[in-house]
Amino acid sequence: MPVLTPETRRFTSPEGEINALVWPKPGATRIVFLHGNGFNARSGMKLLERLADRYEIIAPDLRGHGSTTLPADPAGHRDWHVYARDVETLLGQLDPRAFVLAGHSMGGVTALLACERLDPKPLGLAVIDPVVLPRSFYAINHTPFWHLMWRRFPLVQGALRRGNFWPDADAVKARYADRPPFIHWADGVLDDYLAGGLKTVDGGVALACDPAWEAANYASHRHDPVGAARRAGVPIAVLKAGKASTVRDIAGLERAGAVITPLPGHSHLAPMENPAACAEWIVRQVEGF
Repeated sequence: MPVLTPETRRFTSPEGEINALVWPKPGATRIVFLHGNGFNARSGMKLLERLADRYEIIAPDLRGHGSTTLPADPAGHRDWHVYARDVETLLGQLDPRAFVLAGHSMGGVTALLACERLDPKPLGLAVIDPVVLPRSFYAINHTPFWHLMWRRFPLVQGALRRGNFWPDADAVKARYADRPPFIHWADGVLDDYLAGGLKTVDGGVALACDPAWEAANYASHRHDPVGAARRAGVPIAVLKAGKASTVRDIAGLERAGAVITPLPGHSHLAPMENPAACAEWIVRQVEGF
């Protein structure tokens, strides 16, 4: 199967521009794919290329990621609804047609949050290991205790400690290539991630997603993914990683009507580890909606 090359398209917002990869296919069902925290649209290239022969694909860089220019201030960040609003803005600039919202990790939650805002609705949601934590976790986010706790979380600490300057892209690849989790990624995925995830700065390159913004996403959970799933009003399919999954409130999602499918042998970063399997799963969901 020949690899289809995406276009780059800019969508306007009062705050700036949303950068997106687009594989156009007039008249076909559209899939809007939303990446996870710290990643970018190009991170999903190996997955999305497998869908582009039969669907139109729109893959935006979310706020604070890739080449999107919307402001991303960690100090004022409290939840992921801002991403849902950005998705609504983007969809409002597309021609109307049948579409599916898909996403990974934070992008999967963004799909849930966006769905309840949208009219018309998508055919359904196909989300890969969304971050759906125990109900108590979200409740604590609304208390004063959260301000004392969030910096202690390992993901937040890891992001805040992350270096963010290298002389060039080759130096970044040399640093990452033989380290977890990158060592487990499929061929070419690290190159795609770096192609969309680095920006030029004085004397070298830096991550387009500032580590402080990545940390703020890990620490900002005043949203309700299970409640959004209950209110979505469309079929919801969830692909749950077999290892280190962030789908923790399985019962809540199932009560909301989600159908959960396990993916044994793969971690939370399954789209990077096995893009072919994830693409095949998305096709089955889209054809079943």
